Amino acid sequence: MFAVDVPTIGAINGPGYHHELALACDITLCTPETVFDDTHFRAGAVPGDGQHLVFQELLGLKRSATALYTGAGIDAAQALELGLVNEVVPADRLIPRAREPAATIMAAPRTTRRLTHAVLQRPWKRRLVDDLGFGRAHQLFET
Repeated sequence: MFAVDVPTIGAINGPGYHHELALACDITLCTPETVFDDTHFRAGAVPGDGQHLVFQELLGLKRSATALYTGAGIDAAQALELGLVNEVVPADRLIPRAREPAATIMAAPRTTRRLTHAVLQRPWKRRLVDDLGFGRAHQLFET
């Protein structure tokens, strides 16, 4: 993530695991079938390998705690309402729709794009440096 110094758009085409990279993008789109969850705790593991950071950053502490302790899924409509994603679009429109803001971004000067991305990604970089190793270490020490 530190090596990507250009604007990013995440496009998630349905349920799956470890959506944290797409959620940490500058803009994130998903399909109505997408479900966001982290089932580590429910399976007896510490949720410490990335999704927890995204949930804490985007959902806040209380909502992320509920999501991480219960493993309950957050559907696409809820994700939009809670601020996990920018838009929910039909699967057949996902990539064409992702290209629309990409075209707008690409119309700006290169320096503007790169520096705006640096400003917008700063909170993510801080969180990764400060917290990812901590969560990962705790995940490795579980019984």
